[in-house]
Amino acid sequence: MTIGDSCCDLCHGTSFKPYSAVAPPGRELLGCKSCGLVTALPVSPRTAPLYDSHRDARSDARRAAALMRLLPSGRILEVGCGEGRVLSGLDPALYTVVGLEASADLAAAARQRLRGKGFRGDVLAAVPSGDRLAAASFDLIAMFGALSRSPSPRSLLMEVSRLLKDGGYAVVETPSLSSLTARLFGARWQPLRDTANDYFFTAATLERLAAVCGLTAGSFRPTVLAGWPPPGTLVYVGRKTAASVRAPDLASLAGQVGKMTPMGATD
Repeated sequence: MTIGDSCCDLCHGTSFKPYSAVAPPGRELLGCKSCGLVTALPVSPRTAPLYDSHRDARSDARRAAALMRLLPSGRILEVGCGEGRVLSGLDPALYTVVGLEASADLAAAARQRLRGKGFRGDVLAAVPSGDRLAAASFDLIAMFGALSRSPSPRSLLMEVSRLLKDGGYAVVETPSLSSLTARLFGARWQPLRDTANDYFFTAATLERLAAVCGLTAGSFRPTVLAGWPPPGTLVYVGRKTAASVRAPDLASLAGQVGKMTPMGATD
């Protein structure tokens, strides 16, 4: 993407302005004048991994606990699952799990981890695409860092919407350039220095993207409780739109995050 040859991934606007925050050397931040989505230039190659290698085992255990609190049982997909720590923290008696991981080595490690714990499901060495998984086949889809690393967040979330059952949950965790942590660290903020992160959302831009892709509004930014979500991140929980579905009390869910006990091994 450059100023002259592309459009905003969210609103398709073509007018940009430099973002006021200081970018690390070699990167430029542009804000869309129409919707405010911030894009870092140059955009990473399309082969950049969706898995955020900076995630730690303790936070992944709490991510798993959050998913279990949200969905008591069902079929779960994680996009950018890495070595499978979040999925392996679920209860194999209650969940069928599928992981998508572009790295063949990480996918193999995740597959071995899940099979060792008796999970039903599989890990595919692939990125989300319309020819790999059936529509309306998941009760919950989680992305912990994958949205900001996608070549097109809009395309990724549209695929998530296609794969979700009506009323199914989308859980998105993504770096927030407007967070206090990002403002304090400036160009030293780790997500900015990680050149795989190309897109930075606010609550407003993330909710707008979710609505475009057929998900209900319902983002929240809870305070940091028990190590998850990490400082500087924005969390969105929404549901695929259906006439009979209404968003749950997401603020209540945010308050419960700190009460969650990590389940499963974190090694």
